[in-house]
This record gives sequence, C-alpha cells and structure tokens, in this order.
Amino acid sequence: MKGKYFLDAAEGGFAYAIERRPRRKTIGIQVRADGKVIIAAPPLVPVFYLTRLLRKKAAWVQGKLAIHAERSEQHAAKCYDNGAKVWFLGERYRLQFDGGDASRLDSENGILHLAVTAHAPRKEVLALLETWYKVQALIIFEQRCQHFSTHLGCVPKMVGIKGYKSRWGSCHVDGRVYFNWRLVMAAMPVLDYVVAHELAHLRHKNHSPLFWQQVEALFPDYHEPRAWLRRNGYRLEL
Repeated sequence: MKGKYFLDAAEGGFAYAIERRPRRKTIGIQVRADGKVIIAAPPLVPVFYLTRLLRKKAAWVQGKLAIHAERSEQHAAKCYDNGAKVWFLGERYRLQFDGGDASRLDSENGILHLAVTAHAPRKEVLALLETWYKVQALIIFEQRCQHFSTHLGCVPKMVGIKGYKSRWGSCHVDGRVYFNWRLVMAAMPVLDYVVAHELAHLRHKNHSPLFWQQVEALFPDYHEPRAWLRRNGYRLEL
C-alpha cells in the first residue's frame, strides 16, 4: 500500500509516502535526491507508529531535504556549452561540438566530440551526452562482469544498465544484473566495486558477513571506492 501523507508543518512538516513491503522485517526511511521521502515498512506496522518515528527523525529528514535542494540548484547551474568539461572514468574531458555523424572520445587530447552543432540547445546536448554515456556504460559493465565472473565461478544471466535515481546497481533472483549508467563518470575502481558488489549477490542474496567476504575476495581494495561513492555519489549527475 502506498499513500501520501503530511507531517504537521509546525514540527517542520514534509510530505512522505509509506511503502508496505511484504518481505521487509525492519522500518527504513529514505530521502531521495528528487525530494521524495519514503518510509518502507512491513505490512502490519501501524501508521501511527510510523508517523511517530518520522516526527522523531524530522530534523534528520529536513537536513537531507535541504542538502538535496542545494544540490539540485547546483545541478541546474551546470554548464554544457561548447568547451565545457564533463567527467568520464574519473577524468575531465572538454566538450567539442563538431556536428558530425557520431560522437567520439579523443582521450589523448582530452576531448569528447559530440555530434551536435556549435549552438545546440542545452536539452539536445544533454540528451546526446546521456546516450553516449549509456553506450559506453553497457560496454564497460559487460567487460567488467566478464572479468569478475571468471573469479566468481558463475556468470550473470544478463547485464544491463538503468537510470536509477537512488541506487547504483541491482541483482535479481533470476541472475540478471543492472548498473546505473551514471557510474561511468567515476573512476574505474568505483565501477569495479559496484560490479563486485552486485555479482557477489549471485552467491549471497543479503548483506551478511559471507556476502562482504565474497566482495572482498573479488575486489580486495573495495573499501576506499565504496567510501568515495558514499561521499560523492551525488556528483555523478548530468
């Protein structure tokens, strides 16, 4: 069951939605980058209990909402004009609008050639840039999954990309794995951590100690990239 509710404005109120999840054993509060507040709970937890919990956490939620609002303003101010710089695999590349037939990366000179005209509108530039990122993401994640699968001893049923807003990857019970295409803006160790994380779920469906042992077996140096992603993940956005 999902619903839209409001806490009392006098207590720093905000809108939130309740998501009842049959398999969930605990209550979780999530403040998403788009400003949505979600409280995920088992089916039988009373609404009054969830409301009381949110009141106790109101200051924390408001703080998160303020951070996301500030980041949204910064995002809106980003420049994507001809000559602007973007991230790819942890490196900065200068955009060059060539108006050609296909976009291409000139890593030697640090240039990403986009197939748009010199005065293309922002919307067109962003759409083409996102398409280019997605193509590169699928290629890279397929390659990294193949690499780690050799050490894991099993392979995913399929590898795909998604435009997730609040997660970096997912592993489905049938063996499909998906990755957030925005990760290709980060350095390769960050991508490798997420790949190792999702592939480890092929062996362990939870986040038990055995799961983290599997992640470490696949990618021993995962701690620093994981910490980086937790601190800087919000920057991986067009």
